[in-house]
Amino acid sequence: MHADLLRLSPALTATLQQDAPTPHEQQRLAVLDSYCVLDTQPDVLCDLVTELACSLFGTEIALVSLVAEQRQWFKSRRGLEAPGTPRSQSFCSHAIEQDEVMVVPDACQDARFAANPLVTGAPGIRFYAGAPLQTADGVRLGTLCVISTSPRTEFTRAERLTLRQLAAVVMARLDTLRAASYMDSLTALPNRSRLDADLQELAAFGPEGGRQSGKLTAVAVDICDRIYLRDMIKALGWDYVEGFLIQAMDQLRQALGEVALYRIGTTTFAYLERRDRWQPQVERVERAFAGTVEHQGIPHRLQISVGIVPLAQCGEVGELVPSLLTAADMARESGVLHCSYEQPLGRQQKHSFELLSAIPGALLSADQLWLEFQPKIALSSGQCAGVEALLRWRHPVHGVVSPALFIPLAEKTALIRQVTLWVLQHGIEQAAAWARQGRAIPVAINVSARDFDNDDLVQTLAVQLRRHRIPAGLIEIEFTESAMSKNPEKLYGRIQEIKRLGVKVAIDDFGAGFSNLSYLKNIPADYLKIDQSFIRSMESNYSDQQIVPSMIHLGQKLGFAVVAEGVETEKCRRILHHLGCEFGQGYGIARPMTAADTWDWIAARD
Repeated sequence: MHADLLRLSPALTATLQQDAPTPHEQQRLAVLDSYCVLDTQPDVLCDLVTELACSLFGTEIALVSLVAEQRQWFKSRRGLEAPGTPRSQSFCSHAIEQDEVMVVPDACQDARFAANPLVTGAPGIRFYAGAPLQTADGVRLGTLCVISTSPRTEFTRAERLTLRQLAAVVMARLDTLRAASYMDSLTALPNRSRLDADLQELAAFGPEGGRQSGKLTAVAVDICDRIYLRDMIKALGWDYVEGFLIQAMDQLRQALGEVALYRIGTTTFAYLERRDRWQPQVERVERAFAGTVEHQGIPHRLQISVGIVPLAQCGEVGELVPSLLTAADMARESGVLHCSYEQPLGRQQKHSFELLSAIPGALLSADQLWLEFQPKIALSSGQCAGVEALLRWRHPVHGVVSPALFIPLAEKTALIRQVTLWVLQHGIEQAAAWARQGRAIPVAINVSARDFDNDDLVQTLAVQLRRHRIPAGLIEIEFTESAMSKNPEKLYGRIQEIKRLGVKVAIDDFGAGFSNLSYLKNIPADYLKIDQSFIRSMESNYSDQQIVPSMIHLGQKLGFAVVAEGVETEKCRRILHHLGCEFGQGYGIARPMTAADTWDWIAARD
């Protein structure tokens, strides 16, 4: 057996071995594994118990010993340097075979131990007494033992009772640690931290690593789509959902059999399997969930997704769980049962992380972020009716980063609020600078759906308008249809607050999402901006030629001024003007440009 394998949790060790322990021992090892205590940090209370035991019994050594499949490991030790020993040398492996305290008065006179290396060599054990660490269900995990290098003639009944009482204190402490550290509170499964800890015990990662890690593949099973789970919570409550998750977990465990299962996400479970056995197991899981998962009489038909990550592909322990979750997400998005982790995907994640982590610094930097402005014109006169502020970023390492890349990333985090506030501040500042130069140029600023979740947007608008003393009508807030669908009531309230400041409001990219007319008719916006995907192909696409006039007519009937985005040719501009569209914006009119160039462009048209 490889030496590093001896440090693994029992369930993982069994996975790597062909010869399984007896059913009784398998059960004991599984219970020990569920305590998630092997190879953990020292515990103050356990250390106090071993110190007290040495003092009470006058021994040189006292240990809290946990007996794993191939070794014993010491959660606490006094008078001994070694953190553990092979199980073949363990006195405690004999002690856990009985309920009572096991006493060995003189190991040199005991046939079981006389030739033991721990007796014939260091530390020179002569006397041993061990009380089992026994769970409430009667499972013996190890012992609290005291050891002396001198034999003894007796160990009294009172001493045995005291040792058992101290062992009960240790067992109570292990129960507390189990509940508080590596165990998932809902399912009682080992959690993500336990998986990371188990992986740390493998010899190495990567193609240059040890033999054992190369044998394993990590598998994540996501049992439920997030949207379905969210809707279930709304309809039935979290208590019901917790019961449902436990039911689904039981169904998964039945399909997997004797496998060490971990819970690494709300709906995601993971396990490690030999690389030549994971595929038939995934097929069994698929069959297990082909029907329904029923909880409290309600059937749920689930679409599971599976992520596959060979351990040899992971350079570090911390890469595994994120890679597993990503692979499972990719499988769900692709509509396939399982998706294997690929290195390019990992590099993309790393690049995304680098960009996200650099955004806070960019917001504080004086030269990384800037605004460009794209004019919007009145189609009837060609005069500039305002500009849209567009954020640009020059990363110190990656160079100019497209907003199509970093804005969606920021929108998945709270960083988008900071980004929006930066654009608000600098957009209003530029509008004020132009006003001081004698030209009132309305500036439109894009905001995210997440920006409507709190008061920051409205408060910043109010503060910046007061600070720069410009008419509120020079500022326009643009939001997309997605904001309408997330929380329409909250959105209506925020827009009313913005309107009370005197700020204009525009619905951006209309038609690109799933437009809900019941939302649209109630929003007190000033502008409706038709998405460029309809305008760019309008000259040649028959469907767009029918849809665009209807959009213009609908917007105007609802009281909006209509803006066409994506105007790229003069012919398109004339068609839109003929259809009655009031405003146009696009490369055919003007590309985004710096503030100075924008001033010159507007001056030239005037």
